[in-house]
Amino acid sequence: MWKDFFYFSKRERQGILILIVFIAGIFVGKFLFTPKTQSIAENEGTKDVNGNENGAFKTSGKENSVDMPTSVSTSVQRKNSDYMTRNQNLPPEKRTYYQQAEKPAAPSQTVLYPKAEKFAEGVVIELNVSDTTQLMKIPGIGPAFARRITGFGKSLGGFYRLEQLQEVYGMYEELYEQIAPYLRVDPNVIVAIPVNTASLDKMKAHPYLNFYQAKAIIEMRKKKGRLENISELRLLEEFTEADFERLAYYLAF
Repeated sequence: MWKDFFYFSKRERQGILILIVFIAGIFVGKFLFTPKTQSIAENEGTKDVNGNENGAFKTSGKENSVDMPTSVSTSVQRKNSDYMTRNQNLPPEKRTYYQQAEKPAAPSQTVLYPKAEKFAEGVVIELNVSDTTQLMKIPGIGPAFARRITGFGKSLGGFYRLEQLQEVYGMYEELYEQIAPYLRVDPNVIVAIPVNTASLDKMKAHPYLNFYQAKAIIEMRKKKGRLENISELRLLEEFTEADFERLAYYLAF
């Protein structure tokens, strides 16, 4: 009877064996993977190598505060003391409440923009060969006007008379009258436009020629093959007598 009670088929024996292995695995896993913890009392009782309690810094009246090493603290105090002593010796308007890096002295305006030596009364220079440095020596002319004068002269090819300075941007009558005695003009140094070979862009870039006038010259040049003198341009309706008067110095045939 008892033998019949403990009799198991092969399939039942396999199932029981698997169940036993599973239960044993649970206990073994719990033992292996459960972290080991120490009691709070044990943690509080341990000390580090410096004599402080583990898990907390040594406090000095406030929680979580950190004591500086004595040498570092002394050095900081000495630097602060020296700074405060220097600060108190300064006038009130120059005192600061924080340390500032010393700033290099700003360069003098005289060094950045040296004052140009001016010509004495009676000095006269040639306008068409003068650069900005020479023009700045004329009383009343600064860097801006010197650049404008030389720039306008370059675009023209040179000045043929002194009155053309009145066409410079910003030139006013009083300034012109002030600087005129220091200047003279030689029209022989003017660089003229070669009418028979110059491109359309070259011609229209001149202050006294617009696009339509430059194009009319190009078209006439194509028809005639070569232009001999400025009189031939009088046939073109794009020009006036005033145009011919001032262009006479700037067109080379």
